Amino acid sequence: MFLHLFISLLLFFSFNQSPSKQLTDSYVTYSMKHKLHAWEGTSNKINVATKWDDKNELEQISVLIKVSHFNSGLSNRDSHMLEVLDAITYPNITFSSTSLIKTKLGVLAKGRLQFHGVTKEIEVPVEIEKTNDLTKYKGNFSILLDDYKVTRPSLLFVKVDNLLKIRFQFSFK
Repeated sequence: MFLHLFISLLLFFSFNQSPSKQLTDSYVTYSMKHKLHAWEGTSNKINVATKWDDKNELEQISVLIKVSHFNSGLSNRDSHMLEVLDAITYPNITFSSTSLIKTKLGVLAKGRLQFHGVTKEIEVPVEIEKTNDLTKYKGNFSILLDDYKVTRPSLLFVKVDNLLKIRFQFSFK
């Protein structure tokens, strides 16, 4: 765990965060389903480190979110999620890009997602919206809880769906 924290901090501080780029109006939201209901949890407390090229285009990004910062609007559910995700042992979710490939709508972000102590390579299509002095990077992707060794919680002996949907927006001024 210490090694993970050290690497995350090293990545975070090794990137050159342009002083003219301020993170604003940003969030990460997860969505889950059970046969009886669906819910979302959102975190607005996001640590983002970026590296920009000489054309002021995003070149690399690293994101760190504490599991405890997600809010679903129901404190009992959030407490149970902390138990299920073993938040004391695995307090952070991180993504570090290895490449950002330009596409018609934005970029394809390739990188490593670390969640619940498991690191996997993922690819995420990201839309870019530029208006005046604001640039928004928006996207969504899904993961399977089983792939990250998360024991799916159950209600009335029925487990939640394996699919976890993630939606995000990072806005820079």
